[in-house]
Amino acid sequence: MQVKTKRLGVATYLTPDGPLIEENLASLDECVQAARAHAPANLVIDLHLVPFFDSSGLEYVLDLATSLQETGGSLRLAGASSICRDVLEITRLDQAISVFEDLESAGRSFL
Repeated sequence: MQVKTKRLGVATYLTPDGPLIEENLASLDECVQAARAHAPANLVIDLHLVPFFDSSGLEYVLDLATSLQETGGSLRLAGASSICRDVLEITRLDQAISVFEDLESAGRSFL
């Protein structure tokens, strides 16, 4: 899986291209760790190219959100497909992590 990274303002935007499944998490984590060099790290994961999550992907996102909060940063999710949004709602992850319709809304939430 490829992950595009862009720093804009106070946040780093990560755009993974593929499902958030166990086999792909190492690629995402590599980019996350590089972004966390900017402390406190505020991250937005753009999900518009993510067709689905598996349990490993969901656990990774939840652990990342918790870890960022502990260090003064935060995580936002944006652009989730209807399938991903349903999974986030069913697992109630959308109550633990801020989920936005688009990148612009997610970025504005840091202001």
